[in-house]
Amino acid sequence: MLKYLLKRLFWMVPLLIGISLVSFLIIHLAPGDITMTEAGFDPKASEESRQKLRELYNLDKPVIVQYGLWLERMVKLDFGTSFATHQRPVFWQTKDKDGNVTPGMIQEALPITLLINVLSLGLIIIVALPLGVISALTQNRLPDRAITLFVFVGFAIPGFWLALLLMYWTGVINDWLPISGLHSQGAEHMHWLAYAWDALKHMALPVFISALSGLAGISLFVRNGMLDVLHQDYITTARAKGLPENSVVYGHALRNALLPLITIFGLSIPGLIGGSVIAESIFAIPGMGKLFYDAVLMRDFPVIMGILTIGSALTLIGNLLADLAYAWADPRVRRGVMQ
Repeated sequence: MLKYLLKRLFWMVPLLIGISLVSFLIIHLAPGDITMTEAGFDPKASEESRQKLRELYNLDKPVIVQYGLWLERMVKLDFGTSFATHQRPVFWQTKDKDGNVTPGMIQEALPITLLINVLSLGLIIIVALPLGVISALTQNRLPDRAITLFVFVGFAIPGFWLALLLMYWTGVINDWLPISGLHSQGAEHMHWLAYAWDALKHMALPVFISALSGLAGISLFVRNGMLDVLHQDYITTARAKGLPENSVVYGHALRNALLPLITIFGLSIPGLIGGSVIAESIFAIPGMGKLFYDAVLMRDFPVIMGILTIGSALTLIGNLLADLAYAWADPRVRRGVMQ
C-alpha cells in the first residue's frame, strides 16, 4: 500500500503541472485582458497607457514565458498579486516593511465557502441517507413514489430561480430570513450568541440552495445501492438465520450500499472549497465562487489561476483519498491495489 501511495503522489506532480498549463493557455485564449477593463473606467486612457499596463503585468511577453514566471512562483506557493487596483495578494497575507498586513483574497474567501459547504454536506448526509433507505425499503409504494418525486424536482428545478423565489417569500413578504450577506449591520457589537444566531439566519438560504441538488442525487444513489444489495444472497441468508430486520438493513445492507459513496464524498472535496457561483452571487456572499466569477469578468489571471490550481490539487487529493478509503473498506479492492 505504501508503494502504491508513493507512486500516486509522484504522478500527481506532472499531472498538476499539465492541468495548470492547459488552464493557463485556455485562459489566455479568451479575448481581452485586465488592461481593457481598467482602461474602460478612464475615457482618457490611451493605447500607450494600456501598453504600460501590459508591461507592468508581463502581458507583453509570450504566453509560455508568462507561464514559466507563474510556475516559478507557484512552486513557492506564491500565486502572485491580483491585477485589480487594490493589488492584494492572491493566496495568503503579506507584510510590508512597516509591518502592515494585507490579507490574501483566497485567505478571506475560503473560510466562508468552507463553512457554508460543510453545513450543506452535513445537511445532505443527515437527510439523504434516511430518504434513500426509506425509498428502497418501500419500493413502488407511496413513500418511495413521494421521495422519487422529490428527487426529480430537486434535479429539475433551477437553483437561481428557487433562490430568488425563497428570497422573495422568506425575506420580502414575510421577513423571516435575511436575503443577503453574512451578518446584519452592526452585528459586530452583538453578544456572541446573538452574533451566531444572526450568522445562522443569513446562511440558512444559501446552505439549503447549495444542498438541494446534492440531496436529490445522494438519496437516489443510496436507494439504488440499497435495492441492489437487498437482493444479494448474503442478505437472504442473514434473514434466513433469523437476524433482526434492523440488523440486516443497517448492519449488512446499508454498510455495503454506502461503499460507492466513498468515491462521491472524496470527489466532493474540491466542491467544498470551490464554492457555488450561483448561491454566492445571488446572496452577495464573499466566498470562493463569487471571487472566481468576479475574477473571470475582470480577466484577473492570477486569481483565476490560483483558484483553478487549488481546485485541481484538491481534486487529485480527493481522488487519492477516495481510492485509499475504498481499498481500506473493501478487501477485494485492497488486494487488487497491492498486486
